[in-house]
Amino acid sequence: MNRIVYVCILNMCIAVMSSISGQAVPSDSDPKLVKGTKFTIPQSAIDADIDGKVRVGILVDEKGAPKRAAMTLGPAWPCGATPLKAIGDLEKAIVEMAMGLDFIPAIKNGKPASATVALTLDLKNPNLASPPQIDPATGKPVAKLVTGGVINGRALILERPAYPAEAKANRIGGAVSIQILVGEDGKILRAGAVSGAPMLQFAARDAACRSKFKPTLLAGNPVKVSGVVTYNFVP
Repeated sequence: MNRIVYVCILNMCIAVMSSISGQAVPSDSDPKLVKGTKFTIPQSAIDADIDGKVRVGILVDEKGAPKRAAMTLGPAWPCGATPLKAIGDLEKAIVEMAMGLDFIPAIKNGKPASATVALTLDLKNPNLASPPQIDPATGKPVAKLVTGGVINGRALILERPAYPAEAKANRIGGAVSIQILVGEDGKILRAGAVSGAPMLQFAARDAACRSKFKPTLLAGNPVKVSGVVTYNFVP
């Protein structure tokens, strides 16, 4: 059937006839995962005490097939260690998993289109799972970890990150947030990026690991603290 469409340019409107089929044009949408898959952490990553949230970026074509994938965020691992091989093994396994996924393609202007989608994995390292400590006097679990938000202001020493030369040359900047675990003595035990440009994450994480906090007491007992420190890189 036909309908009248008013086209307006500079406050002047012209009525034109337009033919429509009666079918609605699909709304623009991002790729949608059809079916997930179980991900197993490589043994080398388990042995290196790697865990935390990991984000993978996937380029999905107009047919819903992954074309490229890369780890863009995370993971976390102990400060003082540089398990490059284990991190590489983890990224390889994540990319292989991502390339085997199926998607409903993105829709743009009513047609299937290629687009990038981000998926987040929450790694569960079995070596880091520990049973709760029970207070024999009360029979209740003893708090061993306090969770906070952004804790920059609570640092005794907050080291500044070095600006990676390649990132600086390409004017890559912005905020990078690092999730840290502070020990009972105030030293940083482990850290991992939770936001920010991939090229800046290692430098921010290294600075976070070299920082120090005042010990936190709960009912007079020192406890671990989980929080976030944020660094801002200005090109």
